[in-house]
Amino acid sequence: DLFDAQPQSLLLTIFGAFLEPRTAPVWSGGLDAILGYFGFSTAAARIALARLVQRELAERHRKGRHVYYTLTKRSVHLLEDGDERISSLGERPGEAVTWTLVWHQLPDSRKAERSNFVRQLRFHGFGHLQDGMWASPRDYVVEVTDLVHTLGIGDAVAIFRAAPSGDVAAGPLIGHLWQLDEVAERYRRFAAKYAPLTRPREMSPREAFVTCTEMLQSFRAFADIDPELPEEWATHAGARREAIAVYREALDRLREPAAAHFRELTRT
Repeated sequence: DLFDAQPQSLLLTIFGAFLEPRTAPVWSGGLDAILGYFGFSTAAARIALARLVQRELAERHRKGRHVYYTLTKRSVHLLEDGDERISSLGERPGEAVTWTLVWHQLPDSRKAERSNFVRQLRFHGFGHLQDGMWASPRDYVVEVTDLVHTLGIGDAVAIFRAAPSGDVAAGPLIGHLWQLDEVAERYRRFAAKYAPLTRPREMSPREAFVTCTEMLQSFRAFADIDPELPEEWATHAGARREAIAVYREALDRLREPAAAHFRELTRT
């Protein structure tokens, strides 16, 4: 299935798409109702929110009988970084002149930091080279350095810029780092599933919100698997272009009614 409904990730996708401004407080009762649309109980919703607080991505506030959540500066920064990654997907042509290599040694005692770090590397299209070593065909040194400082893991990470040799074929390495046939197939399935949304149709506010959120969550997953390779290596480029066109047109139709429904649910 294209849609992976993990409650914490889903909440961040919803905040990124519909919360304006991103520093605004959000009523917990509305968030409980929203996650209920996707099959989560009130208890599961509250656990997800508590874990966002534990991860320092959200803060909990009480005002009278109501509980509200606000995003932390770190969370806002991650959402802005995600906006850039998603909006630029497929729009970075050119040769892979400079690669970024990242090495880390984060033991199990720092499992939370390791998980957060690896999650962000995957989100920026890094491929797993070997234990503790990740590679990207783009110059992400500044972004990764910023991430390392944000997470406070500079004592366990090394970052390198690298230039590939023109005398060595890149094909075997590309195949080791990324499964491009699977990426292309996923793009094709996305385009086929959401193409009907590019045509006018009647939807209730709830249906528009759920459909838009599912599409956003499904599309964001491409950031984890698409390394944005140069065209000569990107065998999935055609499928990606078709999926991006469908995504943008459908989003133009769905975003405003979906955002309006979010605002209605989360105000007290």
